[in-house]
Amino acid sequence: MSEHTYHLQKYAGTSTRHTCPQCGHKGEFTYYVDERNVPIDESCGRCNRERCGYHLTPSEYFKAHPTDKRNEFTTWKQPEPPKVIPVSYLPSSLLTTDTYRSENNLFRFMAKEFGTNKTNLVFDIYHVGTSKHWRNNGGLSTAFPQIDDKGRICQLKVMAYNPYNGKRMKKQDRAEMWSDKAQKYVPDTRPMDKIWFAGKTLLKNYEANLQQTFFGCHLIKASSRIGIVESEKSALICSILMPEITWITTGGCNGCKWTEKAVIKPLSDKRVVLYPDSGMVAKWEGKAEILRSSGIDVTVSRICEGLSDNWDVADVLLRERHVQKGMSIGEVMAYAKEIGVSRQITYNV
Repeated sequence: MSEHTYHLQKYAGTSTRHTCPQCGHKGEFTYYVDERNVPIDESCGRCNRERCGYHLTPSEYFKAHPTDKRNEFTTWKQPEPPKVIPVSYLPSSLLTTDTYRSENNLFRFMAKEFGTNKTNLVFDIYHVGTSKHWRNNGGLSTAFPQIDDKGRICQLKVMAYNPYNGKRMKKQDRAEMWSDKAQKYVPDTRPMDKIWFAGKTLLKNYEANLQQTFFGCHLIKASSRIGIVESEKSALICSILMPEITWITTGGCNGCKWTEKAVIKPLSDKRVVLYPDSGMVAKWEGKAEILRSSGIDVTVSRICEGLSDNWDVADVLLRERHVQKGMSIGEVMAYAKEIGVSRQITYNV
């Protein structure tokens, strides 16, 4: 009688990681398979997300399905503990002088808005680079390195922007993508936003263990007040318009796994204010609670509450700048208190 041994399927690319039946996350579920690499069932496996914790073993599956004939001649091998893969970092050579900055579409937009000198300064501080990955409107895409508090490059996020309005290119927007195979630009017809995490490609290792961090994390150590926003572009704009705060970004509501202890550790002993986009205050209040449970001094701003969809603090500051209409004394005092600079402001009434 043949005997089958079941084990967790070895990683062999994204095709071997599936959708978890409990939490619904794609690419996080590992099947139990037999010697021929055939899964027992789509429900029998383990979710890689610690927060989910779903794990249905072969023995548990067969107890729940006693009519499954495979159970009569099956022995189950306890899976070996997963190997700890060391964290990889990108080469520091990525931070060399950017000779294509004038072609960078986000730089073009910001230089028009704030002037070349201020834009160059903030691009230098955050080590923002230029990528040829996308080309549109006569310019190139923008590369945002995620540098940790020890100066290591954790990931490189590339995005395409419209140089005229500064908006990020979405899936419906036309852009050309560089093809290494063809050695030329080809139309990017894929139905997806123009966002690319380039780390594994740059390392030429698609199984590399890359752990993201805040964009701007390398600036935290020398700062006392930290403002956290979603968008990398917003951090750059806020750094110009409100430089008394050090601005960092999550890269999205759930980006860079920013509520995990390893990511928020550099925020210890800092005064942190979260600046959620309009309509996101409740979600970010939940995030704030997680940070507080780790001892972080954090408050949540409501400056965007009630504004148009997807507005953020950078939009608010730009609006005030464009209409050249300052806040009222009451608004200035309330906002100064919120960000912790009220003692530094003199009011002439």
